[in-house]
Amino acid sequence: MTSEQFAADEWIDRLAGALPGLAEAQEPFLREYWERNPRVHDVFGGRDGTPPEFPLGDLCDLYAMARHSHIFSGEKYYAPLCKVLDPVRHILISHPTLARVVGPLIGRDNFWMQILDTGASTSPTNIIAGLMARAAELSGDRFQTAVGELNAFLAPVGEEGSAGVLGGLDIAYDAVLFYGLTLRERIDVTDGMVLLPFEQVRAFVDENQVEELAAPGAGFHGWRSVGAAVRPFRWRPTLRRTGYEGEPELGPPGPFFREARTLLDLLAVAHATPVLPVASLAHCIDWSAGRLLGWTDHHGSFYPGRSAHGFDGFDESPELAREALAEAKEAFENRKSERFGNMAPIVARLAEALARNGRFEGEVRIVEVATALERMYDLPEGKIAHTLRNRVSQYLESDAASRERVKESVKEFYDARSDIVHSRADKVSAQGNHAVFAKGFDVAKRSLFKLLREEPPDDWNALVVAGS
Repeated sequence: MTSEQFAADEWIDRLAGALPGLAEAQEPFLREYWERNPRVHDVFGGRDGTPPEFPLGDLCDLYAMARHSHIFSGEKYYAPLCKVLDPVRHILISHPTLARVVGPLIGRDNFWMQILDTGASTSPTNIIAGLMARAAELSGDRFQTAVGELNAFLAPVGEEGSAGVLGGLDIAYDAVLFYGLTLRERIDVTDGMVLLPFEQVRAFVDENQVEELAAPGAGFHGWRSVGAAVRPFRWRPTLRRTGYEGEPELGPPGPFFREARTLLDLLAVAHATPVLPVASLAHCIDWSAGRLLGWTDHHGSFYPGRSAHGFDGFDESPELAREALAEAKEAFENRKSERFGNMAPIVARLAEALARNGRFEGEVRIVEVATALERMYDLPEGKIAHTLRNRVSQYLESDAASRERVKESVKEFYDARSDIVHSRADKVSAQGNHAVFAKGFDVAKRSLFKLLREEPPDDWNALVVAGS
């Protein structure tokens, strides 16, 4: 049947009509397979009430044994299964996209499937197993729906109606998972970058990997403190007669991952809370799409980031705040400017100060913020504390009372910094450091975002003199 003669609706009806009989015929073989290959099977489903995962890998193995049963004298045993499986295979490979790559002989019909940057040899029976797995997730006319989705994936790119059939199954993500802020909804940032709550990326990631990197206890709150900065794009599988698996990439490709980390640093500073990029994931597809195509383990590329194990996941992270988000977005949209380039090391230093944890975290945080302030206000040698108080107060405030309050905050902060640097242990306490850090960080944050919005003064000394 040529592609010109191919009637997709007819093909879908025929294949969907044949699958229920195969599902019934394979049941006793699958149960006997489990008896011969005992392992732990999830029969009760997930802790969140999700149904048990369909045994796609086991079904692929079972079909493979049936396909090659003549090799190990198992033809008679598998004959009842093959009697139903072979006609289903025949209908499947009558699709023109598969007909171009699949050989006619059962058992010698492997072909190459490429999904983004990962390729593997597969077979028509693996795709049939995928249809079974996908149908198990669906309700209603589930075989018809699953076959319709497969046809949409096999259709030429851009064919009218295919994207509508697939819904979101043909959406893939490059993503940076982060810990430290609670998102309630999708947020469009700029240039195709989107912030998503973890619940909306759950189908694209391995939750076990997230659990390894997020703060202990984060799952107690349903992973609400985990989110993702993502770049969504559409994809289709590529089918060839033969292929090879290329060398794995050494690191996340493209500028997206660097820019996502910049956004997360800005969000951390704007919210004055640690926001940790715990992992980068390239080319993640929806697990349901992978199962539909018969892939048992397509997770994309995973690059561990910074572990959040030093934080207490039972404490819920603050919610994304509208004003802080707007401040971070404005700065991020200007990230290619010379002004942002000059301030980029300061952004990273302040975000790093928030992320510090451990025995001496309070002391290290204060020193980090002090260094950032010194760089922002271009301090000369000598009388640093005095000069910093004057420059900060004149730059940030416009009335005398506010300037005095800022001067007091900066003096208190810088005195604490001096006690730490000069090892005056009798004047340093964890509780005191926490309060002082908050004051100093607020000054640094306000200074940073003002310097990102406007050019710094040409002459800091002239600014101080003019305000005296």
